[in-house]
Amino acid sequence: MTTIWSCANEGCKGWIRDNFSFEDVPTCMICKSVMVRSEKVLPILISSDHQLKQHRKNQRKAAL
Repeated sequence: MTTIWSCANEGCKGWIRDNFSFEDVPTCMICKSVMVRSEKVLPILISSDHQLKQHRKNQRKAAL
């Protein structure tokens, strides 16, 4: 499960991963409505060297 922000407007399908949001409470990039925090099943994305190292470290621990 990944924390995301989803558009509160029922007719809009906009959403963004929480860790890619630059605001505490983002507005929808598509319709400019308020967004609400929720969760979604998504693949893991590695967005920096630090996260990549942490991910590999966690994988090694899980393999033990």
